[in-house]
Amino acid sequence: MVETATVQIPILMSTYITGKKRAHGGSTIDREYIHRDKKERHDFIKSDYFIGEKSKYTRDKFRRRFRMDIKLFERILHAVENYDNYFTQKVDAAGKIGLSPLQKVIAAIRMLSYGCSADSLDEYVQIGESTAIECLKNFVVL
Repeated sequence: MVETATVQIPILMSTYITGKKRAHGGSTIDREYIHRDKKERHDFIKSDYFIGEKSKYTRDKFRRRFRMDIKLFERILHAVENYDNYFTQKVDAAGKIGLSPLQKVIAAIRMLSYGCSADSLDEYVQIGESTAIECLKNFVVL
């Protein structure tokens, strides 16, 4: 009960002071929250390409779609994970598991290899536009 009040009182006060109504489902005013199944999508991507002979798509499909060999991609993925803490999977303040390193690196590499927009990654990778841009920025700084 006390924890709920501790969270709700500052929200109510900020709403009263600014005169704005809090948008339903989002932590930022006027920003819509989109539920993304991060863990499920990570598993989906793994089953598409990364479980060997049982993968849904062949190594040739991977090479065509990512413009590199799957072994090179895996080396890049592991190097990035070990080099930059940004690319590790984290748990947010609400206790939800964040994006996997695989999802973050795929987002960055897809944007680099195809020049696609950050928004176009949402359906396959389940990553928001601003997060995809953040992934790309962190990836190219390496």
